[in-house]
Amino acid sequence: MTDPTRKTNGKQAWKNTALSFILSETDYRILRLIYEHRFLNTELLWHLLKSAAEGDSAEFRLGKDGKKRPAKYGFGMKALYKHLQKLTEAKYLNRLYITDLPIGGSHGAPRAVYGLGIKSAPTVAEIAGTAIQHVRNIIEANKVKSPFLRHALEIARFKATLELACLSSGDRLKLIFWEQGLGLRDYAIGNNETGGSERFPVNPDAFFAIQVKGKGNASYFLEMDRGTMPVISKKERPDIRKKVFGYMHYRKSGKYQKRYHYSFLPSGQPSGLCINTTDDENASFRQNQFLQPIKGFSVLFVVPGILCKNKNASGRIENVLSAFPFFGKNFASTSLFWLTTPEAYDIENQESILGKIWITPNPEKPMLSLIE
Repeated sequence: MTDPTRKTNGKQAWKNTALSFILSETDYRILRLIYEHRFLNTELLWHLLKSAAEGDSAEFRLGKDGKKRPAKYGFGMKALYKHLQKLTEAKYLNRLYITDLPIGGSHGAPRAVYGLGIKSAPTVAEIAGTAIQHVRNIIEANKVKSPFLRHALEIARFKATLELACLSSGDRLKLIFWEQGLGLRDYAIGNNETGGSERFPVNPDAFFAIQVKGKGNASYFLEMDRGTMPVISKKERPDIRKKVFGYMHYRKSGKYQKRYHYSFLPSGQPSGLCINTTDDENASFRQNQFLQPIKGFSVLFVVPGILCKNKNASGRIENVLSAFPFFGKNFASTSLFWLTTPEAYDIENQESILGKIWITPNPEKPMLSLIE
């Protein structure tokens, strides 16, 4: 018989936890949400779980703080954090830390960030309907350092805020698709500011589309700027200038229309995105009545700095805006590029991301909204 007072090492303790751990309905939801967003902290995860619970059940419970919350997601962030600890100990989740942020006041936020753990691959593959190796590749790719982790979390924050804003609108708004990853990598060839031909990369952080009831669809490429890339580099290195030229020529050439297509249901409603990964126009895409080329796009830059409602800008965002006239005469008046700051939208006030928070290099244009 095992002596209950005998101490076990960490490896043995993990085995005991993993063997006795049974996934609940909430566990499956947590795993799916982290798979869909790649990384989440407790705050983002709590809001996403809260929204799902409110949609599934009208049953409420009274928490210790006196607030009513849906029964399915617990009583608060502290309870969620304890649950995440159990999932982490059982290796279903991997907890990472953003080391360049201060430790939060409580419950592991904002420093702790969660990705999928090594034990989650078979379960997540079944939930998502994908190959186990695909999930394992994601888990391996999640071994990143703090600067990239912070960047990935900012993308997740934007996505989560947008998702919840669309859900809370009833049937007025629909997030048609959201795509991330290497499949979005492309390029465009065109003239640079000196008139010479150059190949420009088109590597967005995400690509998504929103349907506005009664108005149609709008597609956006997302660039989450960390403030580390030079606006204009004198050396052969990535800079904002190359990104801007890349998108400008990508739009002008129409190359994106050969690559990206809305997929439609028989009812005529858009349901997702199909990507042609070849440089040639695919005949099967042209002949498919349920696929239609995307007709246009705008490019969103989320840039550190300060942006006021009267269009006054300072810091990094002002530096980026002021550089557009130096790219060429067509860039100073362009409305292809929209800029805002990370502080302009908030997961606590999800509708903020739909407000008029976007500024363009065109001084004649008012502040813009994603849905107007």
